[in-house]
Amino acid sequence: MKRFFAYISALAAVTAFSFCTLKASAEEPDSAMQYRRSSLYSFMVSHPDLKMDDEIVGAFMALETPDKYNNHDLSIKCITAYSKKEDLRREVEAWFQRNDVAKRMVSKWFMRNKVTGGFDPSLVMERGLYGATAMDIETAAQSRRGIDALGDKGYEMISNTFVIVNDITYVDHEKNADIATGILSIIGGIAAAASDDENNIVTGLTTLGAMVSSMIAGFTVRVNSYLYQLEWDDRTADTFYNLYYYDKPATDSASLAAFAADTAIAAKKAAYEADDTTFRLKYVGEYVARSAKPVLRGLYNPEDVFRKVCARAIDNNVMELQKKFDQFKVKVPLFSTEPLMARIGMKEGVTAKSKFEVLVPVFDEATGKVRYNRKGVIRPVAGKIWDNRYMASEEQATGSELTATTFEVVSGMNFTPGMLIREIK
Repeated sequence: MKRFFAYISALAAVTAFSFCTLKASAEEPDSAMQYRRSSLYSFMVSHPDLKMDDEIVGAFMALETPDKYNNHDLSIKCITAYSKKEDLRREVEAWFQRNDVAKRMVSKWFMRNKVTGGFDPSLVMERGLYGATAMDIETAAQSRRGIDALGDKGYEMISNTFVIVNDITYVDHEKNADIATGILSIIGGIAAAASDDENNIVTGLTTLGAMVSSMIAGFTVRVNSYLYQLEWDDRTADTFYNLYYYDKPATDSASLAAFAADTAIAAKKAAYEADDTTFRLKYVGEYVARSAKPVLRGLYNPEDVFRKVCARAIDNNVMELQKKFDQFKVKVPLFSTEPLMARIGMKEGVTAKSKFEVLVPVFDEATGKVRYNRKGVIRPVAGKIWDNRYMASEEQATGSELTATTFEVVSGMNFTPGMLIREIK
């Protein structure tokens, strides 16, 4: 533990289911948007026995983590279920437990080495310290703990780690159901007629094309999103730090040999791997909605349609979950004060009626945690709300040409870049 906290101070001082997998994107957002974001692991439930499931899975796998959250995905991005909907949440939670999902998320936070079992706090420090602004450093310097307080931010951020399970199913309209079931028979009829009449082939292909186009144009999905939060309280943190945490060894042969001979380390490694009770995900809530009819402008193939519909439906559910549960709300920094601007928009549900509080993070020495003091209230300027919804630019939607939303002051003053904004009811 002493080595662990010494490393932190040194850094601060410097500045029945089956599954499919998807490699996480290496692309990182700009540094301004990395600041104190919650972390998110999102995956979907596939229903191979339902229509359009392959198209939905393909569309989901092509989507990235919502850009207001740190990507905390594990390797599994899609699980398959044949259960009834009323049993789905129970089966998902059983899957969490069987696969040690909460513990794997902690292991990812501390970059645990699968061979040695050693931990590395670099990711925690990267998300906590290196996203800090000059204003935060000034605030921290006023506290007795000084700049070391910045190093603790990452550990506070662990409790703001979430999992979203998206149960996505195709809305099987009666007309489209007839189209879907009839396509194969049409193809078969065309093939049978191929040796008889060339005109039959052309007519059949034209009919098939019209049916497929109608089905794609009317493509809608139902998304039920279940939200969970990683439990990271004082008891869990103390258990992890005191019983399980140890630094990963150096890679030279002497260090590895000494590490292998250390019985205390071996006991910690075995204890951590055997622990199936300490780390947990708690259910927060859920939201279900149906996607809107897609706007086809700027879409040139069916995959774009499926992806756009799924992306916007999921974004809508994330937005609604943020409104329902305060702990899931995003905080976004102001990057400009003349005019007031922040990179948040329609994807996050911003409208001319929205209001946001401007917050200043302050370290509370009594609790050892960061609290947020309200410095004022702002609202979006009508006509200057960024349309950052998926593929809005291709759609040529109003506001998609912007790069941020412009705000005006309702109350307060002396706002500075880096202050955080959060939507209020």
